Amino acid sequence: MDPILQAAWEGLLLVFSWPNILYPVAGTMLAMTFAAMPGLSGVTLMAMAIPFTFSWEPLPVMLLFGALVGGSTFMGSVTAILLNIPGTGPNAATLIDGHPLARKGEAKTAIACSALSSALGSTFGILILIILIPVMRQSILAFGPPEFLMLAVWGMTAIAAASRGSLIRGLAAAGLGLLISFIGLDPRTAELRFTFGSLYLHDGVSLIPLFLGIFAMAEMIDLLVRGKGTISGMTKVEELTGKVSEGFRAVFRHFGLFMRSSVIGTVVGIIPGMGGTVAAFVAYGQAVQTAGKGRHNFGRGDIRGVLAPEAANDSKDGASLVPTLAFGVPGSEGTALLLAALTLHGIIPGKELMTGNLHLVFVLIWSLFLANWLTSILGMVMINRLSWFTVVPIRWLAPLIFIMATMGAYIYKGKMGDVLAALGFGVLGYYMKKYRWPRICLVIAMILGPLFEGNLHITAQLHGMGRINFWTRPIAMVILGLTLISLALPFRGARGKKAGEEPG
Repeated sequence: MDPILQAAWEGLLLVFSWPNILYPVAGTMLAMTFAAMPGLSGVTLMAMAIPFTFSWEPLPVMLLFGALVGGSTFMGSVTAILLNIPGTGPNAATLIDGHPLARKGEAKTAIACSALSSALGSTFGILILIILIPVMRQSILAFGPPEFLMLAVWGMTAIAAASRGSLIRGLAAAGLGLLISFIGLDPRTAELRFTFGSLYLHDGVSLIPLFLGIFAMAEMIDLLVRGKGTISGMTKVEELTGKVSEGFRAVFRHFGLFMRSSVIGTVVGIIPGMGGTVAAFVAYGQAVQTAGKGRHNFGRGDIRGVLAPEAANDSKDGASLVPTLAFGVPGSEGTALLLAALTLHGIIPGKELMTGNLHLVFVLIWSLFLANWLTSILGMVMINRLSWFTVVPIRWLAPLIFIMATMGAYIYKGKMGDVLAALGFGVLGYYMKKYRWPRICLVIAMILGPLFEGNLHITAQLHGMGRINFWTRPIAMVILGLTLISLALPFRGARGKKAGEEPG
């Protein structure tokens, strides 16, 4: 038998044997619980779990942390869809269309679509990981600063496509997001920028307070001001129109989009340091840009806006293990803590792990696979109960959401500055929503700002020194071509719409 297949079979038997299976199941339950709380996530849980595993053997460590990496991914989308609160950073892309679906009474459809696309996306990412095990080195070394730069630019083209109405407003919101991302230390000189003497701003503006404020708090302010009775506008669960079966069918009806999003998540996951937030927003952007005439439905409750980011977010989990296990370079926040846990237990990534202890690699992979499917299955089982939140009166729900968002902002780093930032972004988000300024443009630009700025400086410096020739790098050119296509699509759609409105 092939050594890789033998190691895969041995790892599968270890994960599903008794009592080993208790570790990933318990880890999954804990991760789901944490992900349902704003400001907390599987990453927080992993950091808390490391000290408790000092005396463990390598096998249970692999079993537990594999589940913690993947166990929280789906649950964060549930709070995003129902309450407009992203459980994790990547789920902020899901709420753009997920919450409008809930407000239309179709929360069941959105959650079911998220559950199935998450499970299938994680399976896709894990399969790619297994395939790439023999060729991990070549896969990772192909990306350098120019490729990172172009990937960031490609992601930022989603700003033009995702902004409805005035393009000027979308670009202005994006500019504000870039300015916010520049707050803190200059990556070239380590000098402080735009801190105005505030010690809190030395590390920049954190994403968690931004998400909690500009989405959750802003949404509750808007609902209270407009006097809407419930999120969905309905008072009984029986009145909700969404169907679980419709959510499942959406994945297969848009299977091409699912595959493209999974590929994006896998590619971004392989690249060290990118993470699920970039994967989710890039996938959402390409979903908008390839939607054709239906592009203007995004942001108003389009099921494709749930499918794309969730597939990308989960497919990146398996792929992010590629640089972690092969070179000890974390591909995301979760794998950074996984790397710390492995190192503390004498499990050193690299040649020895990928050859002599390959069965442990597959223990981690199968534990991740089990956790992703278990969360999705449990989510499907609880869909009817979860949809109840959309018919709870706003006068009861809004104070709870404000308390949860405030606690989430504080728990994130234990700073009162994060609470004030969340409140400030809440007011900003409300007025942006009221006057139809696209919040998503600000969010995407802020997320991709550091990636863009850092790699722009490095690429320009290396190109100026003659160390690299940007125009002869094939991967960078391919991404540049995709970027140009993405930029052209909104203008083509606008011309088509204008032509259609003119009298024949």
